[in-house]
Amino acid sequence: MPGDAEYAPRELMSLPGPSRDIRRWRLVEIRRGGRWRPAMLTVWRRPPGSAVWVVHVRWAPDEGDAEAWGWFVFSETAIRPLPEPDDPAPARAPFHGVWRDAITVPRELTGTPDPDGADRCWRLAWLRIEGTWSSALVTARRRPGPDVPWIADVRWGEDRQRAWALYDPAAVRVVPREEDRAAVSPEPPAGKGEGA
Repeated sequence: MPGDAEYAPRELMSLPGPSRDIRRWRLVEIRRGGRWRPAMLTVWRRPPGSAVWVVHVRWAPDEGDAEAWGWFVFSETAIRPLPEPDDPAPARAPFHGVWRDAITVPRELTGTPDPDGADRCWRLAWLRIEGTWSSALVTARRRPGPDVPWIADVRWGEDRQRAWALYDPAAVRVVPREEDRAAVSPEPPAGKGEGA
């Protein structure tokens, strides 16, 4: 569709010589099918002798025949950064006006994985770590036992860092999926109610 992100042409991706690759995870929105969808930009690539950047973007796990990722010619009009959370931390305890980092959980306290894989997931998220928000991916969620908080297996830092963390929405903020966003319909414009 017009305005959608453009797949990188095969000729561009197969130019002779070494490409310049920069691995950098960044939550973005990519325009596909005329709609913006949340995704993770994982690699910037400058093909040899090229003046353009191409980027590797993933918006879903690999499941079945559905498209989950692609290499695209970078364009600010079709791939844009997803804004970091910027809401102020509550003044009350336990925040006292400052967001807390995610609390990591020692592996021996994470419980056992579900034998059927029901605890696995693939959710984009913002992770509060070392005083900043990092682009992250939640790959599993589970409750290690009764009356125990939920925990999440989180990857960040270009997939070089991984930890189990308390699934606290103040520090592990899951990005709404495309279908979740579509379910929330915007208010009709003023003067455009039913029958208008």
